[in-house]
Formats: sequence, C-alpha cells, structure tokens
Amino acid sequence: MPYLVDVRHLMAAARLCMRRASAPGVDGLTWAGYRQGLRDRLAVLAGQLRSGEWTPDPLREVAITAFTGKVFTAAIPTVQDRIVHRAMRLALDPILEQRVLRDWVSAYRPGRNRITALRQADVHIGAGRAWLADIDVAGASAGGNVGQFVDWLAAYVTDGTFLAVFRRALLGLPTPLVPGSGLWPVLFHLRLSQADAVLDGRPLVRFADNYIAFTTSRAEAVEAFDAITAALALVDLEPNARKSSIRPPHLANPEDLFLIDG
Repeated sequence: MPYLVDVRHLMAAARLCMRRASAPGVDGLTWAGYRQGLRDRLAVLAGQLRSGEWTPDPLREVAITAFTGKVFTAAIPTVQDRIVHRAMRLALDPILEQRVLRDWVSAYRPGRNRITALRQADVHIGAGRAWLADIDVAGASAGGNVGQFVDWLAAYVTDGTFLAVFRRALLGLPTPLVPGSGLWPVLFHLRLSQADAVLDGRPLVRFADNYIAFTTSRAEAVEAFDAITAALALVDLEPNARKSSIRPPHLANPEDLFLIDG
C-alpha cells in the first residue's frame, strides 16, 4: 500500500504516465489540465486510496484499428485512474520479476524483448533441438475474470488492502484484460504464468503469447505441443489453430520465429 498512499510514489507514477501521449478519459481532463495543482491532486488521491474511498471513474471506449487491419475496442481511463493503475504496476513489477516470470519469458518486461527470445531460441536450435512445437495462444490478451486475477495475485501479495484496491480497479473495467488499462501487462503475465509453472523445466521460450518448445524429434515435438495445450487449458486458453504448428528442422530458422501474425 505505500506505493498507493505515498504522494512520492504517486508522483513517480504520474510522471511515467505523462511521458506517453494519450487521449483524455470520459471527463475530458488532459494531462496538461491535471498538472495544474498536481501535488495537491495527488494528496487528495492518496487520501482516497488510504481510506478506501477511491473508485474508478467510467471509461471512454474507442474503436482502434491495428496495423494488421483488426479492429478492437479500447477502454480509456481518466488520467487520475491511469495514475492508480501505474502506481499498482510499479508495486507489482518487481514481484513479477523476482517470483513469477521465468527466465525463458520475454516481452512486456524490462530488457526482455523479441531479440532476447531469438537469442534463447538460437541456443536451443544450436544444441540440436530443431523440431519445434510452435504455439500461438488464442485470446491471451483479452478476457479473464476478476476473481481469477485476484486469486493469482494473492499467491504473491498478502496485503489485503492492496488486493482490495486491485479488485476495485479490475471491477471498473469491462473485462480485466481490456486494451487501455495500465495494469494490462501485469494481468497478461499473471494469467500465462499459471501455464508457465506447469511447463517449467522444458526447453521453452515464450515471447508474449507465443510458446515454442525445442525438441529433437517429431514425436517429442508432438508431445510438447500436447503438454502446452493442456497447460493452457488450465486457464481456459487454447492454441490458435491457424498460427500453431509443428516445425521441422528446415523451418527452424530463429529469424523466422516470434513474428507478429506469423
């Protein structure tokens, strides 16, 4: 809770939010407007969070077209709610790094991107594990329910007051993983980490929602494919049939892995 009730932490969260150009929420208040009397605003917000009076404001929904042509709905919180989301993320990111995320997981975490995933893949392939079970997860970046996410976080966070604010923040969203929330990366990893825990110990690399298991034969690759599918089912997820496959060695070029819509 100190990350949420200490004005210094809220100020740090606000500054991180202000580094990004973003549209105002349903109240029309911009970052330029919120900066007027910023410290006083944050002091009031800290008091609301301390007393349990903070509740999320309504969201402004907008349709966004991705570069792939897919249209999705994003929910834009007010600038003040974005500060609360970011402050929670600042509190939770170190916990994810130390206790939740495996070394073989990249994306949406500091210093871990597609390049690190490709380097790990290259090591596995160079060691002769060139039969790949390549699984792209269907719907990993959307949906979920509030109870699941609170329960998953409670395995690592015992501060009941913080968990209550976390729950309240999620209840203010149409779904926990709706695009636009500053908590999205935390929620994304909390969900997939449940499958990761079952799969840990295998020669694996996960980049965002793309798992690749590295094996020495087709039979091993099929078994790994089935194991990943079973692990995903534990969190009500499944492979994307169009994007998932067994790759033979001649299709195991690292540069061709972890491509968007690939």
